[in-house]
Amino acid sequence: MDVKIESHFIAVDVKIREQISHYGDQQDRSTSVKADVTNWTIHHNDTTFDKFIHKFHGLYPKHQIKELWGVSYSMGDYAETHNHSGFDLSFAWFVDSCPLCTPLVFPNTRKLWMPPVATYTPEVGTLLVFSGQDNHYVPPHTCRHKRVVISGNAQLINTEAAVNDPWQQ
Repeated sequence: MDVKIESHFIAVDVKIREQISHYGDQQDRSTSVKADVTNWTIHHNDTTFDKFIHKFHGLYPKHQIKELWGVSYSMGDYAETHNHSGFDLSFAWFVDSCPLCTPLVFPNTRKLWMPPVATYTPEVGTLLVFSGQDNHYVPPHTCRHKRVVISGNAQLINTEAAVNDPWQQ
């Protein structure tokens, strides 16, 4: 089982953490992430995230972010194993964490008794990008402070269709 994960660094503006905190839990813990999760499209009406989006598109110019949300894990919060099927890329950007925070884990789904394929300890500013098909989870958070992440999904831009589409000209 191969999992390709790319790692980048994007400096974090403190305003992003504050804004995620301001949104609070808008999903009522109804998703696979059992933590405070914002709405799926916080980037549509909030310019706080524009700088990050611009940097992401600089790294992945052939992709467009379709969904962007914030997650704030308190002690005991976790994410069940899930993937982002239907999207080309998914990502996690660590906004606030420490070296003792619970990792992002990519399990060996073919041999669950084996060690995970990959485990990433969060570091503030680290952006991890992976296939939307890759299963992953976050074990229960054990630190007293919040573990804050921006997550999202991106799609490959169909540049040929855009060029030939009279509505795009």
